[in-house]
Amino acid sequence: DCDDPLVSALSQASFSSSSELSSSHGPGFARLNRRDGAGGWSPLVSNKYQWLQIDLGERMEITAVATQGGYGSSNWVTSYLLMFSDSGRNWKQYRQEDSIWGFSGNANADSVVYYRLQPSIKARFLRFIPLEWNPKGRIGMRIEVFGCAYKWNPKGRIGMRIEVFGCAYRSEVVDLDGKSCLLYRFDQKSLSPIKDIISLKFKTMQSDGILLHREGQNGDHITLELRRGKLFLVINSGEAKLPSAHVPISLTLGSLLDDQHWHSVLIQRLGKQVNFTVDEHRRRFHAQGEFSYLHLDYEISFGGIPAPGKSVSFPHKHFHGCLENLYYNGVDVIDLAKQQNPQIIIMGNVLFSCSEPQSVPVTFLSPRSYLALPDSSGEDEVSATFQFRTWNKEGLLLFSELQLLSGGLLLFLNDGKLKLNLYHPGKLPSDITAGNKCIPAGKVYAFERFHYLSVPSP
Repeated sequence: DCDDPLVSALSQASFSSSSELSSSHGPGFARLNRRDGAGGWSPLVSNKYQWLQIDLGERMEITAVATQGGYGSSNWVTSYLLMFSDSGRNWKQYRQEDSIWGFSGNANADSVVYYRLQPSIKARFLRFIPLEWNPKGRIGMRIEVFGCAYKWNPKGRIGMRIEVFGCAYRSEVVDLDGKSCLLYRFDQKSLSPIKDIISLKFKTMQSDGILLHREGQNGDHITLELRRGKLFLVINSGEAKLPSAHVPISLTLGSLLDDQHWHSVLIQRLGKQVNFTVDEHRRRFHAQGEFSYLHLDYEISFGGIPAPGKSVSFPHKHFHGCLENLYYNGVDVIDLAKQQNPQIIIMGNVLFSCSEPQSVPVTFLSPRSYLALPDSSGEDEVSATFQFRTWNKEGLLLFSELQLLSGGLLLFLNDGKLKLNLYHPGKLPSDITAGNKCIPAGKVYAFERFHYLSVPSP
């Protein structure tokens, strides 16, 4: 059996965190069923950028995790992500079927919620990232990890005989370039006016874009849109007897979904009941009045809104990225497009494969982290282009020494503004401030948005 508790015997030095509310709320007090300190770990600020990290000392096989809230408090986490690493620097998110797996957490401070990991994890470091917590309290966690040592025979060599079992994975993929879309026109006899089931997977590095849109009479429409890395499902019924007439229903799920990983989406509408699921996180809505019947046209677009002059105005971007296994009420839309079925109209340039971007993301985990690149030009020229996102209002982005002349170039954030500084010894530095604040005061969503930056050579 591989289900030994791995955390309870660790020293306090094996625990670390993004921050702590006080010395008695430190990460070393995050052991399951313990009451030391304040009875668990709580960060200084409760937001989605906090984490609790465990160093198991060596690579282990991890088969299960368990969580509690802070002892005798109103501090607990209701959902979280689990990340793992062998080095403590390069992290992977725990996934099932290539989708990020979010764990449901606790409903109170003291009950234990246990999850068996299928598949198991082989790693030395684990990081718990709270996504949601008790709205009347703070983030609070006590945890345990179960598993066993991950070793091979020390007196011999690694030796294996294996077999792999499974079946062919059917995957239909379409790549949209930010200007293209698919329009599906269907037989009205084949559909129910009160029922819709839509499922798909997507991945992108763009934070904004229309994934699907269906429109009809009186301003009725259903739209799924990516905004600042979050998914918004907007449903509008002109006849719905809502508290304010013609106010659309908007459901929001996910965060940082523009990470070039596959994310799964399921939308189920049956009468007045709407279920919206993104990567196993679900939101439900039960409408009032005449919402159960939407007067919609017999067509739906994916990747954008192709027809100008419609009753609903959307100044938003087309989707730029890949869609996989796109089903509308049981119909494989991408397969119809590949077969050039007359029900599908392809607008713009699409590929039936998923291209991978050339850019490589880098995450700096602490203020002391940096990336050093060699300079072989031997000249005083600097040219750099990159995108960045951060919740810090201060920080160095780029530094380059001048080769022929003493001095250097610095590009940094100061009070949320970009500044370029060129300095020489004995001379006053030259400062250039670029644009408005990138990190507005009080705007925690700034991390979810990439800012494009280019420093061309002269």
